Amino acid sequence: MQDRIDIREGLLEGAPEVHLSRRAIITGLACGTVFPFLSGCTTNPATGRRQLLLVNEGQIANMSLAAWSDMKTQIPQSSDRRLRNRVNENWSRIADGAGKGNEDWEVAIFDADTVNAFVMPGNKVGVFRGITELTENDDQLSSVLGHEVGHVTGRHAAERLSVNVASQTALQVGSIAIASQESLRGFGPTLGALGGAAIQFGVVLPYSRNHETEADKLGVDYMHNAGYSVREAPRLWDLMAAQSEGKRPPEIMSTHPDPVNRAAALRQYINDKGYDVV
Repeated sequence: MQDRIDIREGLLEGAPEVHLSRRAIITGLACGTVFPFLSGCTTNPATGRRQLLLVNEGQIANMSLAAWSDMKTQIPQSSDRRLRNRVNENWSRIADGAGKGNEDWEVAIFDADTVNAFVMPGNKVGVFRGITELTENDDQLSSVLGHEVGHVTGRHAAERLSVNVASQTALQVGSIAIASQESLRGFGPTLGALGGAAIQFGVVLPYSRNHETEADKLGVDYMHNAGYSVREAPRLWDLMAAQSEGKRPPEIMSTHPDPVNRAAALRQYINDKGYDVV
């Protein structure tokens, strides 16, 4: 079982991680501050989808502030005024397209070759110079930024943490049940490992991949609302596929869908929505 839970939401695997320790979660539970167990499920207004939300988004935002500050200390930010203006201008436009332009955002442009971007709870967005250099135009950059807003409106950080906690709780309950049955005690480690693998590959990773697909589609919606060319969104994933060829694990073992599949899904989505013909 993981001792720490990842609440980072990135464009690709490998974005800087933000973790909450189990100790912090348990302490919060004891204080009644981390998981106010309300109904457990709610309908997301951006997607219409029912979500398991056991965590308050504002609280995980507070818990991630230290990690965000550490990142800004450890990774240099770009001093290129033209690049900063480009990212911020496109961010402002895509945030307006998502109906989020009136919120306070902090966008950091990190001076690193990493081809990635990510969002953290509390409206903190990290964009690496490498992803801006991969994009061929502002429409493709807006696809990156729209994807990150999609993680926010999709409430993916809160849902991901909720699913992780629910999964860990299920494993712990299962371990207790096994320990209480004398005939099963000898199989405890094996059954626990099998249960952990089943949850990882059957619940946690599929949830993560679904979040990425949902953020891709929401990003296209926001691109369309902001007047960008949505046909550049799948083109971005064509570029990503070429850039990461031979470097990715099989999709079933990954937190993110394969770039080729992401491009195909976006082309289908764009055609179905009538935004363009691609």
